[in-house]
Amino acid sequence: MVVPESIVYGLVLLSALAHAVWNAVVKHSAEGFLQLAMIRSVGLLLGALLATQLPLPGPEALGLLLGGAAFQYLYFFLLTRSYRALDYSTAYPVARGVTPLLVATAALLFLDESLRPLQLTGVLLVTSGIFALIMKELRVSRSGILLSLGTGVAITGYTTFGAAGVRTVDNPLSFVAWLEIFSGLGILLAVLVTQPSRGFAFARANLVRGSASGLLATGGFAVALWATSVMPVAAVAATRESSILFASLISVFVLNERFSLRRLIAALIIFTGISALALA
Repeated sequence: MVVPESIVYGLVLLSALAHAVWNAVVKHSAEGFLQLAMIRSVGLLLGALLATQLPLPGPEALGLLLGGAAFQYLYFFLLTRSYRALDYSTAYPVARGVTPLLVATAALLFLDESLRPLQLTGVLLVTSGIFALIMKELRVSRSGILLSLGTGVAITGYTTFGAAGVRTVDNPLSFVAWLEIFSGLGILLAVLVTQPSRGFAFARANLVRGSASGLLATGGFAVALWATSVMPVAAVAATRESSILFASLISVFVLNERFSLRRLIAALIIFTGISALALA
């Protein structure tokens, strides 16, 4: 069945909202890593359930699964540390804002997807918005900015591996399911080895919030990765980064972080660039 592009874009926008929400939960949690482990445990469970209903990915997908999982582990590591160093309204836009530029470059090099003029315009706008945001925050935490930029690199890695992976299998959800299993197992084992008692106590105390966040994270990621099987990966990645504006609203109205007109302008520039990429 052919899904209209307008429907795909709408689903990816919902994925973006889900992503901004669960990231806000991780940032707001006193135990960001354990909260993330709960979220990934839900992904592991859902992935395992889904995998029982779908054929196994072929041997050619194994390397892509391992590569995607490795970049997700790096993403989890850098994400929690960037949230310790910076406000959500800074860390999130930097990490997500550099992604369209990097994904477009990776798609050109590895997936044979080239940039059209409007896409190039979008990339330049995103870069300008990120530059404006970083220049203000360098006085706050250089290490935090570097961690956020590294998070963007990790996002690019798992997005590229994932986009390549869903194109190697007959059913894209099969690849998604096993990627959830691989990435969830790693972070769950890390908790069980390093702090099992603390992890179980946190899970009992935060069962509802963790489960709901896990459903948002897993569902949103599955939608975005599926979308890369029917649309150019750079367009999907760019559309999903509209989560930057959702994150800006959450940071002000939910997390009560300070309002900055310059931050808002930078986020709008980034979003304009993302829109150009998505519409190209």
